[in-house]
Amino acid sequence: MLADYPLKYLALHWPNIRSMGWAALRNATPVTRPGRLPELPVHHSMHVPALNNELIDQYAAWAGAPATRYRQEMPAHFCSHWAMPMLARLGSLAPYNLLSLLNQGLRMQVHKPLKRNEAIGLRGSLVDVSEQGGKVRIHTRVQASNPAGELAMVIDSYSTVPQGTSQGKTPANSNTAKRNEYEFTTVGNWNAEENDGLAFAMLTGDFNPIHTIKAVGKRTRFKSCILHGFGQLARTLEVLHNAGLSVADLDVRWIKPLPLPSTGMQVQTSTTADSEGYTQLRLASACGTLHMVGRFK
Repeated sequence: MLADYPLKYLALHWPNIRSMGWAALRNATPVTRPGRLPELPVHHSMHVPALNNELIDQYAAWAGAPATRYRQEMPAHFCSHWAMPMLARLGSLAPYNLLSLLNQGLRMQVHKPLKRNEAIGLRGSLVDVSEQGGKVRIHTRVQASNPAGELAMVIDSYSTVPQGTSQGKTPANSNTAKRNEYEFTTVGNWNAEENDGLAFAMLTGDFNPIHTIKAVGKRTRFKSCILHGFGQLARTLEVLHNAGLSVADLDVRWIKPLPLPSTGMQVQTSTTADSEGYTQLRLASACGTLHMVGRFK
């Protein structure tokens, strides 16, 4: 796998590795993590230089895109690379252990594509941090602009940090309940190979051990590494594009980790839209287990 993605890519990921590693290490113990939550919202700005075209090509190919799709622009889901330093910086402001942080969901609004060979201006916000049901819920937002100052994308990221054991059963998700009322059709499939966690890390810079180190994965209840949520999203979006569906507004939740390998993943969409014009979306395993649910338009 390392032979497929040259080690030179690691240099391209240094901002991600540095920011994510520093945030995880600093917040790992009460001695070094922030003592209290700052007054919200907190805003930061960041400049991202133009990204490497070879890396973009390799990433798009891994996600399942044909070579002609992104000749002039970047995949919207490549935010898994360029937004990570900002998300890590914002998350580290919360006084919690980020080593146990779990990505729960994402809303991605695309106003216009980000072009290749152009820098990206980021404005990030730590929007809300709250404790609910034995978990800390963290909401961060990243707005990306092109060199002309035009808003290109808005990304709202939702994550949780466990804080002890919650009592009773988790209440049913009302959105999931409503989603079950729709009729779904499968628009395409994709497979998650055993080394896809490491491949995605080599392409984005997210080297969380639970995705990349087999010895760590075997110690979990899944007995294997699991695929990044953003990796699930990338493959799913490209299946939608291959089926002729464009996505300008997407809202998803990851509800069950995806063990590696997992073959026959089904991308399913509702046959009708909801009252707001959104098509329902879900990612199901070959046996019908749901791993990601949401909607788009």
